[in-house]
Amino acid sequence: MVTFVKMPKLGLTMAEGTIIKWLKGEGENISKGEPLVVVESDKSTVDYEAPESGVLRKILIEQGEIVPILTDIAIIADSMDEEIPDTQDTGVVKANDDEIDEPEIEAEKNNDGGEVEVPAAGERIFASPAARRIARENNIDLGLVTKKPEKKRIEKIDVLDYLEQNRRKMTPLASKIAANEGIDISTIDKKPGERIYSSDLIGRAAKGIEKTVPVTGMRKVIARRMKESLDIGAQVSITTEVNMTNAINLKDNIKDKINDYYGSKISINDIILKFVSRALRENPRINSEFTQEEIILKEEINIGLAVALDEGLIVPVIKNVDSKGLGEIAKESRDLINRARNGNLLPDEYAGGTFTVSNLGMFDITEFNSIINQPESAILSVGKIVDRPVVVGENIEINPIMKLTLTFDHRPIDGAAAAIFLKRVKDLLEEPYEMMI
Repeated sequence: MVTFVKMPKLGLTMAEGTIIKWLKGEGENISKGEPLVVVESDKSTVDYEAPESGVLRKILIEQGEIVPILTDIAIIADSMDEEIPDTQDTGVVKANDDEIDEPEIEAEKNNDGGEVEVPAAGERIFASPAARRIARENNIDLGLVTKKPEKKRIEKIDVLDYLEQNRRKMTPLASKIAANEGIDISTIDKKPGERIYSSDLIGRAAKGIEKTVPVTGMRKVIARRMKESLDIGAQVSITTEVNMTNAINLKDNIKDKINDYYGSKISINDIILKFVSRALRENPRINSEFTQEEIILKEEINIGLAVALDEGLIVPVIKNVDSKGLGEIAKESRDLINRARNGNLLPDEYAGGTFTVSNLGMFDITEFNSIINQPESAILSVGKIVDRPVVVGENIEINPIMKLTLTFDHRPIDGAAAAIFLKRVKDLLEEPYEMMI
């Protein structure tokens, strides 16, 4: 039996995925549930398991390719001899292999001055996904690439051959300058085969040619969701200062026991999560979702942790925080943060949040406003703890002070309700032993 393996949908926002690595090669046996391929979504990288047992008959999408969800990426069969559909004719990879119209003149000069036959105006060009990606990355017109006579479309090897035939030769120093300065060597006036020297690039490097970074994957999703959040919500921010003396003492008093029992260090952020969950339970309007018809007061208190990555931001979620002790929260938050940074989060571990805490104190930031993670109604921004002089009675003392900023959606939450919640978080942090009452 032939089974088509499809690009999985790993989250509600996922529209496309990237094949990072095939864990099996064509012709290898595989069992149902065994890791088959490493897939990157907009938020994480996961091992995708084989849906059926058999032999990996054919890989349809190569490593590095980006394709829409539910696109066929491989074929599993009972044996290598089992007949499979002709994927080039049946359009198995149709989601990323549609025909494209590229009107061209009848002939065009190549870089050597000779003539290259290209498709006539309106004639369609057939190319594999890998061929298109390489052509796109290297700014190659597919109309100039010659396919193998026995093939029905331009393949990856055809584009690579074209690159090799038309590649620019460079000295080691010129290559280093081009890489460091982001210089597009195709703009250098040299014929193929002529060597590019550092002197050809130095003037261009001094002009500061701009570098570009493609907006893809996680960055593309972040850009879209942040803009949507500002467009649909009425976002307001309020800030308070918290004396963290007692909260720090609490952490110092219990850190050894938590480390011994749970094998994890506890942070001030873990304490904040616990106290925020208590304040959310007492102020359910903050733990809500707004729709045009109703305000949904969430029963579960699932708090997201904003984690900064090189390529963007991800928010793993600790579920039912109010029902967990500080040790459990410390252990789970550390595990989620580590796996978020390693790209190993599962889809349900960054879904279902009802409130988010974003802490930039470790980056020496004392105060900031965050954008609400829709469809939540509020987000808490945590700044750095700073020693400051504070008036206590008739004396001036140096105390550790931290700023908390609550950004809330004014549609479901009024300013007074937001202020009451933020003050409750402040009170709990300043008198943490009240949590035991």
